Amino acid sequence: MKKVQYIITLVLFVFTVNTHSQEIFVGSGFSSATFLDYENSEGENTLDDSGFSKVKQPLLESGIRFDLYKQRVKFDLGLHYHKYEIRTAFIAGEIRIPTTYNLSYVGAKVGLKVDVLRWKNFGLQGHVHLFHDWLVSGTNEYMDQRVDLYNDNTMDKGLMGFHRGFGLEYKVNKKIACYINYNIATSFKEANQDSNEGEAYSLDARSIRVGVLFTLSKKKKKAPVKKTETKTTTTTTTTTTTEEEEGTKNKGEND
Repeated sequence: MKKVQYIITLVLFVFTVNTHSQEIFVGSGFSSATFLDYENSEGENTLDDSGFSKVKQPLLESGIRFDLYKQRVKFDLGLHYHKYEIRTAFIAGEIRIPTTYNLSYVGAKVGLKVDVLRWKNFGLQGHVHLFHDWLVSGTNEYMDQRVDLYNDNTMDKGLMGFHRGFGLEYKVNKKIACYINYNIATSFKEANQDSNEGEAYSLDARSIRVGVLFTLSKKKKKAPVKKTETKTTTTTTTTTTTEEEEGTKNKGEND
């Protein structure tokens, strides 16, 4: 619960203090996942995925970006949906039992995206995000058996960890850009809070994502205020009046 509160606090902070340009992104792609450093309740690793292929499953993402520094450093806030099919095997003595996990997660992420290199309309970027995923459905199939992991509470329903990776962005025009990203997401290894006591693991996922970036607004530059100089022109009428009087006087003498 505290971890979720940290994310919410960070998001509210960014929304409050940031007044720079905003962008929205929408993307999709494919990802695969595997369990890292699995430990059962006795502290033993009883999973072995050697010989199994990593199945690609679809993903969706959307979010908004805030410019932090000259369009080179941006803050990301996004939502995503992942499906994973993990093929592995339980090891029980000398017996190896193939099993398949089908997992679906929805999640949120916050992080930074930094331009490493720019060339014309292309940009090479690096990124790092903190994420939190929630299990929305899950099954485990082995030996003609099917276990509902979500309803039976036999798998942790919450994962938290880091995304990192790199991407390429192409600016089509002032309002639209497209991107492709490669991501590595690794959850923190922690004791299972929702199911089997003492069970712990880390979920490692690799993904490729493509999408479109739209510019919603742009910070307007204030026009410089022109200083208006008021010149005061003083008209002296004394000399003119004197000249007119002298002219009249001379005319009278001539007459």
